Amino acid sequence: MKKFTKSIICVFLCIVLLASFAGCTSTKMTEENVIKTVEKAQTALQEFNTKDLAKYVDSSTLSIILKYADGKEQFTKLGQAMFENLTMDVKSVDLEKGTVTVVVKNKELSRPAKEFADNLNSQYNKFQLLMQLDNELFLDGNLSALTNSIAKASMREEGVEVELTVTQGKKNLVLGFDETAEDAVSGGALTAIKKVFV
Repeated sequence: MKKFTKSIICVFLCIVLLASFAGCTSTKMTEENVIKTVEKAQTALQEFNTKDLAKYVDSSTLSIILKYADGKEQFTKLGQAMFENLTMDVKSVDLEKGTVTVVVKNKELSRPAKEFADNLNSQYNKFQLLMQLDNELFLDGNLSALTNSIAKASMREEGVEVELTVTQGKKNLVLGFDETAEDAVSGGALTAIKKVFV
């Protein structure tokens, strides 16, 4: 009876170990998995889910934003407003090159973003602006104004075709966004703001 019990425990432990190792393996680079990753990245952007964005999207600009946005509701609402209408339709996958071509559509956000950036730039220098990032009243007033402008913006008529790199992360595939891709998904907002402050 003891041997039987030990055998059951051993089998159970083996199953648990195998399951845990299977859970740790990376997602393979297949066309189906690349398409699923694009869908996950789109959802992460639309919901402005900072954890999933860090997991599925490699973007230098977005990484900087995520550092400031973490735990700040104002940034989450702004991100959700910016990406709410975003679509990323897969046109083609090139597994050899490690790329996926997507057609991106979003609202036309370059104008409200430029007006927002120009307004801040006329009132604060870069150092003063950095100091305001922990000021809840500043964030409430300024970011809600930008969020309202974004809500009134119209959809772009044409989609923008961009190529994203696909790399193997620790447990999943990761999409690499260059400046062209960042501009497309943000409806021109990120580029417009960068031009004012850089």
